[in-house]
Amino acid sequence: MMVRRGDSGINDFMRNDLEKNHSQIHIEDTPQFYDLSVFNRCAETGNVLLTIECWQDVHPGLVTLPVNWEYSIPYGILYSLNAPEDVLHFIDVVKEITVI
Repeated sequence: MMVRRGDSGINDFMRNDLEKNHSQIHIEDTPQFYDLSVFNRCAETGNVLLTIECWQDVHPGLVTLPVNWEYSIPYGILYSLNAPEDVLHFIDVVKEITVI
């Protein structure tokens, strides 16, 4: 189970790889944003769900198996245009230690 083609460039790359090199794997599309129904479906069907590390404890009926693949997913930080000083300070620190 993974997000539909077109929802994520990184996932599209992984999907293409799976389809090309592992045609025995049947991919079931999920909505772009995982919600409880997606996690429940995974638990109920026994399907494998492609997900990111932050979802590892989201459902008591699922187990996360970390993988060491040559894929990465970019992240960002959202914050208010009128953020308080402590948030702006945090953003400045992140900018200093991050290669953009």
